Amino acid sequence: MIKLTSKEATAKMKDRLQCLQYLATHTVEVGLTSTASERSRTLLAIHEHGAPAMHIPARPVVKPALSQSSTRAEMSAAMVSACAAANSGDLSAVTSALEDAGRAGVDGIHAYIDKGIPPPNSPITLSGGWMRNPISKKPVKVKGKSGTTPLVDTGQMYNDFDWEITVK
Repeated sequence: MIKLTSKEATAKMKDRLQCLQYLATHTVEVGLTSTASERSRTLLAIHEHGAPAMHIPARPVVKPALSQSSTRAEMSAAMVSACAAANSGDLSAVTSALEDAGRAGVDGIHAYIDKGIPPPNSPITLSGGWMRNPISKKPVKVKGKSGTTPLVDTGQMYNDFDWEITVK
């Protein structure tokens, strides 16, 4: 028979249990969260998978960005801090560490986009001009893009990347 005794105060044990339950029931979501615009969600879906009919190549963003070793290391360090805070029973430090993990993820996505995602934009995307609509077969005037970085034009989708702590 094993006998287990604890010399901690009951209040400290309750705080620790509350923090561990919080960690078990909450998660940090990074990407286009519930506050993102519908336009950004649509654009991300198109860019993640590509649209061959419209000559848009696939440019996955979220998963490759969060897979970068520097981003993973920052997010992991924040999660380790959250676990340490939970073990000490400090709920505000737990939520702060989860927020740090979310911020690190968003910063990683922004850095990944800023580096430039292959393939580069086509000349017609940059300068604009006429192209044939592949469905209707009619010519369509295409407006040129303001920048050369793929996935960044108005900056709306770029700025919509965010994080949130949600209940599992």
